[in-house]
Amino acid sequence: KEQDLLEKNLKACCFETKRNTSNVSNDNKLGSYLAGLFEGDGHIWIQKQIGKKRHNPRFCITFGSKNEALAKKLLGVIESGFIRYRPKDNACVLVVSPVVGLKKIVKLINGELKTPKIYQLHNLIDWLNKNHNTNISKLPLNKDNVENSSWLSGFVDADGSFSVQYTKTEDGAKKRKISCRLRIEQRILDPVTNEDYSSILNQICLFLNCKLLTRTQKSTNNTYYTLTASSKVSLEIIINYFNRYPLFSSKYLDYKDWEKVAHLIINNEHCTDKGINTVELARSRMNTKRTDFNWDHLNGLY
Repeated sequence: KEQDLLEKNLKACCFETKRNTSNVSNDNKLGSYLAGLFEGDGHIWIQKQIGKKRHNPRFCITFGSKNEALAKKLLGVIESGFIRYRPKDNACVLVVSPVVGLKKIVKLINGELKTPKIYQLHNLIDWLNKNHNTNISKLPLNKDNVENSSWLSGFVDADGSFSVQYTKTEDGAKKRKISCRLRIEQRILDPVTNEDYSSILNQICLFLNCKLLTRTQKSTNNTYYTLTASSKVSLEIIINYFNRYPLFSSKYLDYKDWEKVAHLIINNEHCTDKGINTVELARSRMNTKRTDFNWDHLNGLY
């Protein structure tokens, strides 16, 4: 009986340890994902104190209106803040300003950031330490490889895009061309610190097996870093990564259509009749052409 009781207690302890480890893992995945999302499309606003009047900082992430469902889901996870709508910009903003929410954000993303935006988080930590008697350490940039966390998923949800190119043999083209591309574009310098984004973008290029280039926008004359991954080697890397660390914006839906075409290219089946039909179907409903949105994948948010 004593042996049975011992084994029973041991199993219970193992189960509890496994469950706690799972929870920590999910927190890490959520924190990494949220950090990538913030570093792509977020900012932290801290007003300089004038007299006795003091305003809480605001942690903000901007979403296109079609991604309102993701903004609301994250709001539910953080359990603090509100959604601000910007109809003229076709956008909505997740805003967290209560101290309890700011502390939760810091707990999630501190130690997960990989870009010059880390100074914004450190300023927030300084504000919390000064005004709310906290003693939060300002963790440095996360130097782990991008393939080992969900950070890149958040960053791509913010600043990436999936596309399928199809050049037909008509209109003077000599050869039919079909390709799948993952493209990421980001500023060159942080506007406040003047620090360069090349370090993290080169890490991404190294992982995705592609090159970092620059592009000048004609309308503004601003120059950006840009990378495009489209080789067969890149496609396999991308599929393996995003099936392990999924996207959660509407880009997840684009990715699933993109993935079908990518598999065809990897297997040299994209130019068959079935392959071309798959390509045309994918192109007809990706990105701006998408009209139906299924958000079941949000149930898997960490």
